[in-house]
Amino acid sequence: MPIHMGVVCDKCRKVHFIASSSGIQLSRTAERMYLLTCRFPCPEKREFRKESMRPYRISDDVFRRGYAEESEYEIVWKG
Repeated sequence: MPIHMGVVCDKCRKVHFIASSSGIQLSRTAERMYLLTCRFPCPEKREFRKESMRPYRISDDVFRRGYAEESEYEIVWKG
């Protein structure tokens, strides 16, 4: 399975992928920050830096969807 960079939602544990998630945008309030807006029904919103992203092994279908449920990904490196 391919490896893609993503950021995990601390509340529901979904991983959002920077290249394909509609839930990740550049922050309007802070320079060099991103805003994660998690998927319904999770209400989580938080800002993060690109250094917070980690590599995850996922299927192509999951990557195209933009996010992965907890059972659909494997972290490659925790750092």
